Amino acid sequence: MTGLTLSIAGVDFSSSVSTYKVTKEVTYKKIITTLDDVEHPYPGKLRDILSVSFLPITEAEATRLYTALNRLSVSVIYTDPSKDGATTTKTMRVTSNIEAVFALKSVDGKRRYTGGEIELREA
Repeated sequence: MTGLTLSIAGVDFSSSVSTYKVTKEVTYKKIITTLDDVEHPYPGKLRDILSVSFLPITEAEATRLYTALNRLSVSVIYTDPSKDGATTTKTMRVTSNIEAVFALKSVDGKRRYTGGEIELREA
């Protein structure tokens, strides 16, 4: 995928991205309903959720990815479509399971792995 920035814990994965989605989640600490049945949200916040999957990657690339994700809370630099494609840097936490499935042994002699979608949520 060209024209896209994705760096997790200082490691650039931009060229390996297969699918990419940024969701803006609205969260509130509390919602108070008064006697007149009106809801009053108490401080709201927009949180980014980044969902990404990768093209088949080599063992070395998979190791770099999973080493970065094993921290569970990481600095992520990514392209934000809601900001006209500008890059954003945020601390995010891993909210999905991490998996690697053997895909094939390439003609270059390297094993390739595929994985499911990885979800990162703004801390």
